[in-house]
Amino acid sequence: MLRPAILPLLLTLSVMAADLPGSKDPAGMKRYEGSQIIGYRAPKFDEYLLPLGVPTQQDPPKYAKSLPLDGLVTRATYLAPAGRTATELLRNYKLEFQRLGLDTLYEKKAGDPGWFGPTFGKIDDEDGLKQILTYNEADERMLVGKSHEPKPTYYMVFVTSYRDGIKPERYESAIQKGSALALVVVAAPEVLEQKMTFVNADAMKSEIQQTGKVALYGIYFDTGKDVLKPESQPTINEIVKLMKNDSSLHTHVVGHTDNQGKLDANLDLSRRRAASVVRALTSQGVSADRLDSFGCGVYAPVASNETEEGRAKNRRVELTRW
Repeated sequence: MLRPAILPLLLTLSVMAADLPGSKDPAGMKRYEGSQIIGYRAPKFDEYLLPLGVPTQQDPPKYAKSLPLDGLVTRATYLAPAGRTATELLRNYKLEFQRLGLDTLYEKKAGDPGWFGPTFGKIDDEDGLKQILTYNEADERMLVGKSHEPKPTYYMVFVTSYRDGIKPERYESAIQKGSALALVVVAAPEVLEQKMTFVNADAMKSEIQQTGKVALYGIYFDTGKDVLKPESQPTINEIVKLMKNDSSLHTHVVGHTDNQGKLDANLDLSRRRAASVVRALTSQGVSADRLDSFGCGVYAPVASNETEEGRAKNRRVELTRW
C-alpha cells in the first residue's frame, strides 16, 4: 500500500489566540503553524550585532564573525505546538527564507560548534523569557539571511528546545522538556515610511536585476481616481531614464491596491492606474512596444491589510521585467 507523502508543516501568518498581548509577527516573516508568541519586542530603532560565526564571548556577546547593524529591530519568540521538534522548525524556516528570496549568510546545524543560548541573556531579560533559550547547546540551530534590496533587511532565526533553566511563570506548564522554541530577529534598514519614497533609476535597475521587479511608492493618485498627481512626476522621470538607459528593457507596469472597497472596483482601478502610467511614459518618448499595463487589484498583497501601514505597502505600482 502506498503511504501518503508527509509534507512539512507550512508557516502561517495567522495570529494565535494565545499570543502575548500586543505582539505580532515581524513584518513579512511567517510563523510555524500553530506556534504562539511568548516573547516580543515591538519594532524600535536600535543597534543589533548580527551573528555570522560562533560565539567567542557571552556577555556582552561577541562572535568569530558578525555584522553590526542599526535600524528598525523587531523580535518575536515562539513556542511551537507540543510534539514538534527543533529540526522541523528549522526546516520550515529554511522554506520561509526561500519564499522570501533571502540570501543565507550563516547556518548552524545541530551539533556544530558554538553555544549561542547564553549570548541572548539581554533578550531573555528584556522579553521576559527567563532562561528558556539558554541551556541546550546540543539542540541549537541558527539561520541568518538578508534580502536583495539595495539597503537589505536582515533576518536571524535561532531554534532550540527547552532542556533546563528558569521558565516564565505564565508559561510554566506550557513549556516542557523538549518544547521547541524559535527566536526571530528582523532588522530593517529604516522605518517603512522612509522606504516608501522616491526611488531613482539606478536603484530601480539594481532591484530589477536582482529580483525581476521593483515596487514604486512615488506614484500618486487621488482616492478612487486614475489620474496621475503632479507629485508623481519625479518618479515618472526616473522610469523614463531607466528605460532610455537600457534599450533592451521591456516591462509590465502593474497596478496594486489595498483591500478597501469592492474587489471588482479595485481590480478595474488598478488596471486604469497602470494604463495611466504607461501613457505618461510613452508621452515622454518611451516606445509603446516596450511597455504593457496590468492590474492585480487586491490579489497580490505584500503586507497585511489589517493595518494602515500594511495597506500603504499594498498600494503600489510595480515594474516587472519581461
